[in-house]
Amino acid sequence: MTRPNFFSDGSPFLKHPLLTPERTVGEIDFVLAQLDLPPGARVLDVGCGAGRHSIELARRGYRVVGIDPAPAMIEAARAAAAEAGVAPDFRQASGETFVADEEFDAAICLFTTLGQISEEGDNSRLVERVYAALRPGGFFVVEVPRRDPTVKNLKPTDRFEGPERYTDVARRYHAEDSSVTEVFDVVSPQETRRFVLRYRLYSREELVALLQEAGFTVLAAYGDYEGTPLSPESPTMLVIARR
Repeated sequence: MTRPNFFSDGSPFLKHPLLTPERTVGEIDFVLAQLDLPPGARVLDVGCGAGRHSIELARRGYRVVGIDPAPAMIEAARAAAAEAGVAPDFRQASGETFVADEEFDAAICLFTTLGQISEEGDNSRLVERVYAALRPGGFFVVEVPRRDPTVKNLKPTDRFEGPERYTDVARRYHAEDSSVTEVFDVVSPQETRRFVLRYRLYSREELVALLQEAGFTVLAAYGDYEGTPLSPESPTMLVIARR
């Protein structure tokens, strides 16, 4: 049994059952409604994964650069973009070390990208790099789980059934560094593969402080992509900031 990183080849993230085209369209609809972007604006997608947000933005005429440190994600994103008939600029790069070659009008960092933990530590430095990549007045949209509701509702185990395989998930919260470890065992008739994901959880106050320390002004915070005001019970934080 191998133990590849969660975002390596064969990752369950590549066939995540919740990441439907309808969900992607709704998320981008909401994000764009919050931002004052000119036609053809340049957008940076940090932690683009398999490219779903980048591709939807490109469909709408935006010039998109999608970055992700995982080769398997970039390969999947390029294949999906070719199938969709659009051409975002996908690059294998980490958000915390990314250096822009041109200013961006906006950046997005969605679906628990901020807070990912690797052998090098967490990726919170990406907030500084995004600030440096944006033009003055540029927007930054961040989506992360909110710590207290996430911990309260954390399911220790899960099983996702498929036609030829199933995935067992084990989760554990570590109070000492506000992190969660998720272990995914993907079981098929041929083999069992293990993928491990670690990420830090933020409170609203911690996320706002992180953005402000980098120089951002926080404009709004929501509990979901419907525009629900952020409350103590909101499991998700969707924050709009501006350079």
